[in-house]
Amino acid sequence: MTELKVFTTTGCANCMQVKDYLKKAGIEFTECNIVENPEAAEELKRLGALSVPLIVCGDTIIHGFDRARLDELIACLTAAAV
Repeated sequence: MTELKVFTTTGCANCMQVKDYLKKAGIEFTECNIVENPEAAEELKRLGALSVPLIVCGDTIIHGFDRARLDELIACLTAAAV
C-alpha cells in the first residue's frame, strides 16, 4: 500500500478536520507536522506547497480539506486493500 502523508501544523483547524476524516474512514496515515519536524517542512517545500494541510499519496496531492477528492482517495485506497 502506498504511504499516505498528511502535512500539518500545530493548531490548524483544517489539518484536524482532514485527520479526523481519514481516521473515521479507517485510513492509516503518517502525520508530518512542519512545526515539530524540520524535515517535514523541507519536504513540503520540495513539493512546492505553500500551505497545510497537504495530503500526499503516491502521485496524488490534495491541498486543504477537499471532501470530494478525499472521498476519491479513500475509495481508491479501500479498493486497493481488498
